[in-house]
Amino acid sequence: MTAVAARSKAVAQMVEASARGRALMGGTQGMRRKSTTYLPKFTAESQETYDERLAMSWLFNGYKKAIRDMTGRVFRRPVELADETPDDIAEWAKNIDLAGRDLSTFARDVFQDGLSSGIAYILVDAPARPEQVTRAAVASMGLRPYLSHIRVEDVLGWRTELVSNVTVLAQLRLMESVTEQDPKDEFKSVEIDQVRVLDRMEVGGVMTRLYRKREGGDGEYVLFAEPTMSDMDDITLVPFYANRTGFFTGEPMLDDLADCNIAHWQSQSDQRNVLHFARVPILFGSGRQDDEPITISVGQMTTANDPAADLKWVEHSGRAIDAGRQDLKDLEFQMETLGLQLTVARVSSESATGAALDAEKETSQLAMTADSLQDALEQAMIYMLQYAGRDDVTPTVTVNKEFAAGMMSAQEMAVLLQAVQSGNMSRETFLRELARRGMVASDLNPQDEADRIASASPMMTGEPLGLEA
Repeated sequence: MTAVAARSKAVAQMVEASARGRALMGGTQGMRRKSTTYLPKFTAESQETYDERLAMSWLFNGYKKAIRDMTGRVFRRPVELADETPDDIAEWAKNIDLAGRDLSTFARDVFQDGLSSGIAYILVDAPARPEQVTRAAVASMGLRPYLSHIRVEDVLGWRTELVSNVTVLAQLRLMESVTEQDPKDEFKSVEIDQVRVLDRMEVGGVMTRLYRKREGGDGEYVLFAEPTMSDMDDITLVPFYANRTGFFTGEPMLDDLADCNIAHWQSQSDQRNVLHFARVPILFGSGRQDDEPITISVGQMTTANDPAADLKWVEHSGRAIDAGRQDLKDLEFQMETLGLQLTVARVSSESATGAALDAEKETSQLAMTADSLQDALEQAMIYMLQYAGRDDVTPTVTVNKEFAAGMMSAQEMAVLLQAVQSGNMSRETFLRELARRGMVASDLNPQDEADRIASASPMMTGEPLGLEA
C-alpha cells in the first residue's frame, strides 16, 4: 500500500506554495542548498564558475526579519490563561508539549510557522492509558494530554464528512519521523518514516493505525502495529489559519515579499559577481610577441623592441555597479513596504458609533491573525480537557493583540496625568494604560499598587495627584 504515504493534491499545492518561504527562512545556507532553483545558471556558464558565483552570494533576509518582527510584536507579551483556570491545567501549560516548551513558547513557534506557510496545525494527543485508572494515577504516570506542532509538510491528506450539517474530519494522514536505536549498533540511532492514520468511527471514538515501509525496499507501506482506539468524538487536529483559503487549507501571507526577496538574492549575486571582476583589473598588452616572458612585480621592468608596443591595465567603468546598487536599494525599499503591510490598519466603512465601539480593537491583518491563533489554542485546550475527562471548566486563552501600542510621549503622559488629577480618569485605568504601553511591568496589580500608596507617607504619595485608592 503506497497510496497511504502519498500527498493529496491540496496538500501538495500548499507545500509548493510554502517552498519559497521555507528556503528564505533557512537563510543564506538554505538558499545556497536550493542552488539553481532560485539562482539560475547562465547560458554557457560552467558548473565550476556557477559554484564560485553561488559561494560568493549571500542573502539579505528581509523575509525572515519581517516574519520574526511580526511574531515579536504579538509575543511581546506571553500567552495567558484566565485567572480561574484550574491549577492542574495551568501546570500543563508550563510544559504543554511534554518536550519542555511552555504554552507561550509553543504558540510562538506555531504562529511563526503559520505566518510563513499560511497555516499550521496543532495536534492534541495523549498517551495510551490502562482501563479503570484513576485521575491521580494518570497524573503520577505522566499520562496527561499534550500538544504537538504539525507543519504543512507533515500532513499527507484528509477526508471530510458532514455531521449535523457541520464539516468535520473523517480521516487524517500524517507523516512522522521516529528515532529508534539501531538494532545492529547500540551507539547509533536510525530515523524511520511512518504514517499515522486517524479515522473517526461512526459508532464513536477515533481509531489510530501506524504504517511503515515493508522491509525489502519495495516502497510499500504495511500496518506496523495493532490499531488503537480513543474515546474522543473528533480527530483532534486544530488548524491555525494565518491566511485561510478553505477548510484546513491556507496560503502564505507574505508571498509577494518572498518573491521580492528572491529577486534581491539574484540581483545581489550579480552585484557581487560584477564587483569581483571590477576590482581585479586586466593587464592588456599590444605590439608584443606572445612568447615574450613578462613578470609583474616590484623591482621588475618589462621592455619591448617594437616602439608601438603598449602595456596597460584595463578596468571596469563602474556604471553597471551603480545601476546594480540602485536596483538593490529599490528592492530593499519594496521589501520594507511589503513587510509592513500586516500592521497597516484596514479602512473601515462602519459608522462613527461602530468605530467608537471598536476603538480598543486592532483592525490590522496581524491582529486578526493573532485572534485566529487564540481561537486555535482555546480549541486545543478544550480537546486536552476532553482527553482528561474534564468538563467542569471552559478554557480561556489570551493572545496579545495590542502590539501596536507603544511608549507614551511626554505630551500623552501629561494629558493622562491631567485627566487623573481632574477626576476624569481613575488611577486604576491610568496604571493599566501604563502597563498596556509597556511603561511598567505588565503584571502590575493596580489594587496592590493602591495599597502601597495608601500605606506610604504623605511625602511619598505625591500630594499633587490627590488620589483616593
